[in-house]
Parts: sequence; structure tokens; C-alpha cells
Amino acid sequence: MKKVVFLILLGTIFIFPLGTYAQRGCCSWHGGVAGCDSSGRTICADGSLSPSCTCSGGSSSSSGSSSYGDSSSTYSAPAHVYGCTDSNAINYNANATADDGSCIAKVEGCMDSTAINYNASANTEDGSCQYQESITEKEQIKYKTEYQKNNELEKGTEKVVQEGKNGEKEVTYLVIKDKDGNIISKEKSDEKVITKATLEIIEQGTKEPSGVIGLLWIISIIVILICKSKPIANNLLINKIKNKTTEIKVLLYIGYFIFVIPVFIDVILLIINKTKNKKS
Repeated sequence: MKKVVFLILLGTIFIFPLGTYAQRGCCSWHGGVAGCDSSGRTICADGSLSPSCTCSGGSSSSSGSSSYGDSSSTYSAPAHVYGCTDSNAINYNANATADDGSCIAKVEGCMDSTAINYNASANTEDGSCQYQESITEKEQIKYKTEYQKNNELEKGTEKVVQEGKNGEKEVTYLVIKDKDGNIISKEKSDEKVITKATLEIIEQGTKEPSGVIGLLWIISIIVILICKSKPIANNLLINKIKNKTTEIKVLLYIGYFIFVIPVFIDVILLIINKTKNKKS
């Protein structure tokens, strides 16, 4: 029992001075005393209220006198501006000196409700909005060509039986654009033919030249080769070929001697030129 009483007395001796020290330094961990509020409580420099210290007689929130032992002092309370102090928040207040917990984090996205990628959770526009629209364009339908064999036509000749004609169609596209109207994607959604294209039909001759024609063709080639260097042959087709480049010249010579018509044309030109010379 004596030990318990002794410990109580010892604790009282040590605790009482600490309590007194806490009373005198009630704002020592809060930047010092700044003033008193209207209820007479001590205001610390960081804006908090002392849990134990009071002021003599009470005072305004801007100034007051604190009773600590035998001394008293008058302080001017600092002017605090409460608000969001996080510079990354959308409601950041550059003038705030104390955070009040009202900060709202930025959520970037498209904020236009008419856009296809509208983000209802976004509070900061990032320029990513996309818009979809349907457009209809008229386009040409290119006609096709069909070749048919004709045994009545000479080989190497062609005859257009039916002329081709382009058609027309309406094509609907789903287009996605950015905020500036630039096309991001374009996808066909529908197609309607307005006018069908007309097929072009060409007959190709397969008839081999008769013996008489073949003989005339050989004789004509011989005549052309003999006369091509004479003045009356200046305007012949075979002489015009020699002025072409080597590659083109070879192809033209092959075509000239394979097909009958060019040779016969040059024979006719020779006859005409010779007749003119006689008249002159």
C-alpha cells in the first residue's frame, strides 16, 4: 500500500509541471499563438484552436489576449484562404493557402454528347470527339467488253457489234470525322444502281485469207520492198516506221507484215503517187 501511495505522489510531482508547461506552450507545435476567437479560445498560427488554452475575457477572431501565468500578449490572426491547392485539379485555386479537400481530379475525354465517343465521366475536353454521318455519292459503273469470234471476218480484223456505255449508281457511305471535319474512316453501307452499264461486244475475225488474197499480199510486199527507197514512196507507211525507236520499230514491222491491210494501203499509195507523177 505504501508503494502505491508513493508512486501516486511521484506521478503527481512529475505530471503537474508538464501540465503547466503544456498550458503555457499550448500552440508551441502549431506555430505559436495567433489570437482568440469569439468564444475566448486561443487560435494558433496555423489556424487551429488550442484544446486547452483560453484567452482573458474573450476577443475577436483577429486579435486577443491570452492568459498564460502573469503575462498576456496580443496577436494578429493570419488571413487563411481555403480552397483546392492541387495544381493538377480542375478547380485549383492559386490564391488558396489551405486545402479544404474540395479538389476534383481531371478526367480527360470527349465532352460533346452528340459525338459517338462521348465520355459522360469526362470533365476536361481533350479534342478527341468523333462524329458519324451518312453521305451518298453518285459513281460511274464502267462497262465491260466481250469478244466474240466471227468466221465471216478476215483474221486480224475486228468489228464493234454493240458499243459499250457506262452506267451510274448511288453509293452510301458511313463516314467518321474528327472535330475539324477531317475524314478518319469511310465505309460503304449501301449501293443502288440507277442506270446499268451496256456491254460492249466486239467480233474478231478468224477467217484465213484466200489463196488469191494471199498471193496478192505476197506480191504487194515484194513491190513495197522494191519501191520503198524511191521518191514516189516517201509517204508510205513502211517508211514512217523507220523513224521510230528500235523497240517500237520492231513491233511495227511485225504488225505491218502480219496484217494484210497496211501492205495493201502502201500499194494503193504507190499507185496514186505514180499517177500524179505522170500527170505532172
